[in-house]
Amino acid sequence: MISGRKSIPKAVKETLRSEVGFGCPIKGCGNPYLEYHHFDPPVNIMPHNEPKGMIALCAQHHKKADGGAYTVEQLHELKKDKTNAALVKGNLDWLRKDLLAVVGGNFYYETPRIITIDGIDLVSLKRDENGYLRLNINMLSLESKERIIIKDSSWENVGSPLDLRSPPQGKELEIKYTNGDFLYLRFVELESFEQAIGRYRTDIFESISFPITAVEVNMTIAGTNIELTPSTSTLGGIQITGCLSSNCGGGVMIEDSGFSWKQNPIWKRKGLVTEIEGSNLIKVNFKGR
Repeated sequence: MISGRKSIPKAVKETLRSEVGFGCPIKGCGNPYLEYHHFDPPVNIMPHNEPKGMIALCAQHHKKADGGAYTVEQLHELKKDKTNAALVKGNLDWLRKDLLAVVGGNFYYETPRIITIDGIDLVSLKRDENGYLRLNINMLSLESKERIIIKDSSWENVGSPLDLRSPPQGKELEIKYTNGDFLYLRFVELESFEQAIGRYRTDIFESISFPITAVEVNMTIAGTNIELTPSTSTLGGIQITGCLSSNCGGGVMIEDSGFSWKQNPIWKRKGLVTEIEGSNLIKVNFKGR
């Protein structure tokens, strides 16, 4: 069955993100990882992608909105409350600072492609035109099941995790699946060299200017020998720890792993067909099979 609503255009997502200050507008939240709620009218009444009847919300508050937790009037007020948007922007200042990735006991300064395996960026960040870091996740798995995808801080896919945590302010993200696939990210604001030494027990940061934002990444791909713990990177039979790299093309990079990645079969099938905006045409990618 094909839904009557087209996928949300990138320009609409940008409009919705901008009007809420790039974070969930619900009081006390500010989570920068957003979904897009259709409320005026709901899509079950009329399929549409009209930004005036949509709002950007985090996954938790999107579910609440779907359940009727907020009135149409309340959602319209949130859309036009620029004071709240300015507050959210202020709360997300940690996303504007230089980036230190802390992965498996190693450190990667201003290296936005944090984990890349077989040419696929599993965890990466890029700056948008407003200077904010946007998170991208494309989780790999040996299971032919849906796994988390985040594109430019927008939730695209999640599957059926055993557990998912994404608290307000967006400084933590943890997801576990029943087969043992696991990803954990935590963003930490480091105001000084001394604070970094105290947290990581090393003075390797002498060449780095502070303040910075550190993103700590732990990951396990079940059934493989790829594991990134807080203290060590285990890649095949090799363990690496205590290294600092700066301004590199990539952090943890593995090529020709030998594994057959099977995740996201439904997502891949959806990717075979692309709608062409402004027309009734579709583009079929036969090579995607």
